[in-house]
Amino acid sequence: MIRHTVLLSFDGVDEALVQRVIDELGRLPALIPEIRAYTVGRDLGLAEGTATVVVSGDFDSVDDYRTYSTHPEHVRVLDDHIRPHATALTRAQIEL
Repeated sequence: MIRHTVLLSFDGVDEALVQRVIDELGRLPALIPEIRAYTVGRDLGLAEGTATVVVSGDFDSVDDYRTYSTHPEHVRVLDDHIRPHATALTRAQIEL
């Protein structure tokens, strides 16, 4: 199993934009069958220096992760909602 984790930072952007990112990412599990489990949420602000949004997705295989990462809907969310506004994007994949 592959776990994909992403930390997104949005500094100085409208709260509605952050919510739109969360909503758009939250639609992906219904559109991409290779996603085994998927969690998207806003950081609670309990500590300094944290990201704004966290995404965690589980996939049965590296191939399933790659299908997700290149899926047109995932790419659309990145291109339309994340890349133009995010001030930082950090991602990592680990094997469970």
